[in-house]
Amino acid sequence: MEYIDAKKIVMSTGHLNWDYLAHEYVMNIYRGCSHGCIYCYARSNYYEKTDNFNCVRVKKDALQIIRDDLRRKVKTGVVMVGSASDSYCPEERELKLTRNTLELINAFDFGMSVITKSSLVTRDTDIMLDIKEHSPVSINFTITCSDDEACRKIEPFATPTSGRFKAIEHLAKNGITTGVLMDPVIPYITDTEENVREMVKKAKYYGAEYIYISTQVTMADVQRDYFFQEAEKNFPGISERYKEKYKNYYYCRSPRGRKLWNAFVETCEKEGINYNMRVANQKIRRGYGISAI
Repeated sequence: MEYIDAKKIVMSTGHLNWDYLAHEYVMNIYRGCSHGCIYCYARSNYYEKTDNFNCVRVKKDALQIIRDDLRRKVKTGVVMVGSASDSYCPEERELKLTRNTLELINAFDFGMSVITKSSLVTRDTDIMLDIKEHSPVSINFTITCSDDEACRKIEPFATPTSGRFKAIEHLAKNGITTGVLMDPVIPYITDTEENVREMVKKAKYYGAEYIYISTQVTMADVQRDYFFQEAEKNFPGISERYKEKYKNYYYCRSPRGRKLWNAFVETCEKEGINYNMRVANQKIRRGYGISAI
């Protein structure tokens, strides 16, 4: 395991984005990710500035830095644990840095929110329940396709779709708020009405309280190169389709975006699952009295 230097880990967001996942602070314990998702925005030089994104690195003295960061905060709030790197990467199973971080979050009376593609998150249900006693808790699973076969092509080393939905079921049954982030919908790969509708149905069936959708994918520098290289292995000719349609655009929006959104809303309303993130955030925070910084 390679360790990298860090002076500060818990960063203030400065504002609350009520239309996504509202949080006052954000932290990344690891750098890089071994899930191998072909579309990952964090692979861009803007976020990581590392030559080998697939190699997971650990921030040196992370727990001591996190403890000091939390202790110095004037106000408590919700900490987003993992944004540019999955806090439940395979290395976490042995290192337990995320688990120890949740213990610190609990000790200093902060709330927590996680974005992950790993079922390993269920291991820490006990600490999440302790945090929930005093602060908001939400566990958010990025799930981009409704079946495992497609998942293996675009997220080869992450917990398969079925495993993520099972993790949602476990957490929901234990009283933990969960949500599904269908982000991104990948043009010409996952942007079908069938996929969108099935995702909504499964989110509801397995106990997610809300679902979010983004009908676009971002492309930048080495991220774009990696996407073209890996996508061609299972979707021959897709790089040329992207170059013709999107050129060097950063945002690559699905040409079926409007139809997908309509199908998404229609299915959410039929299934009775919330798709308004502002409402979801307010529900998560209700009763805790946490306001924006």
